[in-house]
Amino acid sequence: MDKNILIIGEYGKIFLAPLIQALGKSWVIQHCTIEQPKSELLELISKAHILVVSAELAYSKDPNLVQDIITAGKQLQFIQVPFSGMDWLNKEWLADGCIVCNTNQHSEPIAEYVMLGILEFAINMRHMDRELRQGKWTYGGSIVRGMKHGEIQHKTIGFIGFGHIAKRVTELATPFGMQFIAISRNPKVDTRLNWWKDSSYLEALLTESDYVLITAPLSESTKDLINKSTLKKMKPSGVIINVARGPIINEAAIYKALKNHEIGGALLDVGINMRALII
Repeated sequence: MDKNILIIGEYGKIFLAPLIQALGKSWVIQHCTIEQPKSELLELISKAHILVVSAELAYSKDPNLVQDIITAGKQLQFIQVPFSGMDWLNKEWLADGCIVCNTNQHSEPIAEYVMLGILEFAINMRHMDRELRQGKWTYGGSIVRGMKHGEIQHKTIGFIGFGHIAKRVTELATPFGMQFIAISRNPKVDTRLNWWKDSSYLEALLTESDYVLITAPLSESTKDLINKSTLKKMKPSGVIINVARGPIINEAAIYKALKNHEIGGALLDVGINMRALII
């Protein structure tokens, strides 16, 4: 393999020093950002044999930037995508023989993030903190006085997609006494789940779940999977958590459901510009 590596994106700078240290001076390793003139980016990519991208490229305000850069990489032999999700990349743009790899090493932090969201919805720690700072304490420790927070034991998580993240969430949530059900494209047997079925059981999953966790990839079959009709199948106290792609949930429908208090809440972490929206 030839030895010209291009790293694109401000975030991608974290890979620069480790690659230089690991590969030595025999490799040409360059870094650029998407804010540079497009002509410069196209010139750099035309000489590159390996491309390392970061999320800024995939979510650029220029709708043609990704395609223009990938198609200009006529010598590209390998593209490393150090984040999850490949729906932004069209294989028809790739040079012949170019290999694309991404990473699935994000399951641990995302699973912990999901557990934080579940616990926060049940316990409302942020509300307690806000009240305490105001000199109030309406949450009581007694069974007869004050507001009571919820608990997650015996509550059910319904997984839409059951990959690395969902499986790690089951491991973390099991000691809390939670229950699990799932739908996916290729359901199998998993002793940790009460049931695991195909996507035709979506309504059953929504009806039974206290927390609905979306980890499925975005595709034509999952776009708007959660919509006005399916949201009505959720419990009034049900919480939907999306750590996958935004368009899996219809934006207008989730906004209306939250505004009208038709569901218990939503935790959305679906892209570079939307992080930790908890309602």
